Amino acid sequence: MFSEDRLAGYPLRQSLLAGAKGLQIFANRGVVDWMSRPDRYLVLCEGRGGRIYAADECALEEAQQMVRDAHGAKVVMRKPEIHTYVDLDLDALVEPVMFLRIKSPHAYAKDILAELSGREARILEKDMQRYELIVRAEGRLANLMGLTRKIGSLACGSAAVWTWLHRYERAMAAPSPGVETRDPTSCTNGSP
Repeated sequence: MFSEDRLAGYPLRQSLLAGAKGLQIFANRGVVDWMSRPDRYLVLCEGRGGRIYAADECALEEAQQMVRDAHGAKVVMRKPEIHTYVDLDLDALVEPVMFLRIKSPHAYAKDILAELSGREARILEKDMQRYELIVRAEGRLANLMGLTRKIGSLACGSAAVWTWLHRYERAMAAPSPGVETRDPTSCTNGSP
């Protein structure tokens, strides 16, 4: 689908380390692997630690909560990372591009469209239905970090945002100026 890497479909990654009281957690592979939901995220052992592989921001938050519920302070979570790799066919670094579907009441359409524009999301379709706006768009994951929370805030919790990995494409140098690139730790709406 994306590359030979079976984990390329999970563009968000987060390293897990055993704290002082949790050294045995990653010694037995089954202790963390059972937490995986392959359609959303994987939690895998990798040597003396583990790693979360998440399909999107909300899936990462869900996996983080699962690890916290299961192991509490025994596991230390590193800062999340966006997966990039060198595509040998392109001879270039590639990064994830996400597809978005947003459903919101008309009252918040202007603010939501402005937010998407500020994050350099490419609007593919705007459908003004009777009571709501449906937007389909795509954008670099680096620019979209925190978007679900921001749209939830702009629409007072009345918008729904779905995201999924669309493709990998040639990487740009850095997120666009003014784009929030915080740790993905919260999500206000569901996923597909």
